[in-house]
Amino acid sequence: MVGVGIDGARGGWVRITYDSISLCLTISEKLEDLLIEGAVHFVDMPKDLGSIDKPDRTCDAWMRSQLKERKSSIFTPPIQNVLMETSYADANAKSRELVGKGISKQAWNLVPRIREFQTVTEADVYESHPEVCFAVMTGNEARYSKKTEAGELERIELLRRYSNSSPWKWKMSNVQVDDIIDACMLAVAAYEAGTTGMVTHPDQTEGAPFVAVPKTKER
Repeated sequence: MVGVGIDGARGGWVRITYDSISLCLTISEKLEDLLIEGAVHFVDMPKDLGSIDKPDRTCDAWMRSQLKERKSSIFTPPIQNVLMETSYADANAKSRELVGKGISKQAWNLVPRIREFQTVTEADVYESHPEVCFAVMTGNEARYSKKTEAGELERIELLRRYSNSSPWKWKMSNVQVDDIIDACMLAVAAYEAGTTGMVTHPDQTEGAPFVAVPKTKER
């Protein structure tokens, strides 16, 4: 069993694989090149989006409910109806026209990654979120921001329960340390989901956008 965690980065996509022993790092410009047959993949990127009729994603509300201090890490993606606009200004204006609210610049900057993720049709590739997976696997959300030294150490402490590998020690100009740690968290979570069980919120049979996480640990 292999768990795969994937996060978007400035230089493309960051992939970590986890096989119960090692956390292995790969960087690629194309998401498709990072998929592994038979593995469970958790990707830190929105995939299925809201629509004019239902712009707010239930899965975003659920993820925020799992976090208090870290809920700002759950950003609201654009609706599907503006995804093919060619500029932030056009997408923002169209979103305001269609659903009465615009989109953030952060959300727009991820649109190329979202478009690419939407081309993936494999059944074992799921949207997930590292902060939510941390909360599920430990029973509590992270105390510190991942952008701080304390936050890095907090997340590494959890990862050390699974592996002695340290892929975040690699120095790369186009990939941040927190991108690698996020991908590690997702890889471990995907492995847990593949071996001990996975749940989605909402249930993926409902036909709405959903996120996948490992089964909740006893709190």
